Amino acid sequence: MAGAALLLGAALVLTGCGDDANTVSGQARDGSQKGYVSGDGTVEQLSPDERTVTIELTGQAMAGTDPDTGEVQLEPWSSVDARGEVLVINVWGSWCGPCVEEVPDLKAAHAHFEETGDPVRFVGVNDRDSASAALAFEQRHGMPYPSLVDDGGQTLLQLQGMANPRPTTLVIDREGRLAARVAGQVDDATLQGLVEDVLAS
Repeated sequence: MAGAALLLGAALVLTGCGDDANTVSGQARDGSQKGYVSGDGTVEQLSPDERTVTIELTGQAMAGTDPDTGEVQLEPWSSVDARGEVLVINVWGSWCGPCVEEVPDLKAAHAHFEETGDPVRFVGVNDRDSASAALAFEQRHGMPYPSLVDDGGQTLLQLQGMANPRPTTLVIDREGRLAARVAGQVDDATLQGLVEDVLAS
């Protein structure tokens, strides 16, 4: 999947919430690099000299529940701590069907890079759920990485309009620059390929 602003897929429409959801897994598996553009989503990959958008993300990560009060415990989180690593940012909501469907693929991709030991970090950014609902979703699905709580959209603003529709997955290179974007449901094979390309660049 090398090349600048590469659009992946053939005869597939990648959509977000509110539309029929398909993935680009078939094209990832057979290696096709035929381009497509739909009104709802693209898979985009940028070569190093085209990475002009720097993403700096800060927020409050959900860390569990206070045993005494039952309130969600929050911890500061910053993408600055991930410099030197490839950062995967997944924007999601529990109300979003494709967000739910892609959970096994996100977990599989995370487990793959945990196993390889490559410098890759994952973080979620929740949209429109209460902190308690978002944390319950994470715990129910056994999410292995933290998510930032919805703070009325302020955290999402830091993504500079790159996080539509839901779900959206961004891959940030070691220098904090946007290197790849999936505007819709992602699958394990596609995400691994995008991250591996960024690691190699």
